[in-house]
Amino acid sequence: MLQPSAPKDIEKMVEATAKAMALAEHRCGTPRMVKLYLDDARKVLLDVAKSAKRQKWTIEELILALDPPKPKPKPWEKYADPPRRGGP
Repeated sequence: MLQPSAPKDIEKMVEATAKAMALAEHRCGTPRMVKLYLDDARKVLLDVAKSAKRQKWTIEELILALDPPKPKPKPWEKYADPPRRGGP
């Protein structure tokens, strides 16, 4: 994780978003494919930021909404058999 004093680099965010978009659509995250998505990724991030600002979301609220904490398993659930897939 970056330290609070580390310089912020928006290009890394744009590139990560472009890679995620390429992987989602083509299952291919090569540098050439990522390059095709850079402009769209920048627009997506800008639209998300504008929408969050318009709705008065804080960064912490946005992160929590997009990636909610997972409930801890109960002690007895840890040893339970996994669900079975079809078949007898």
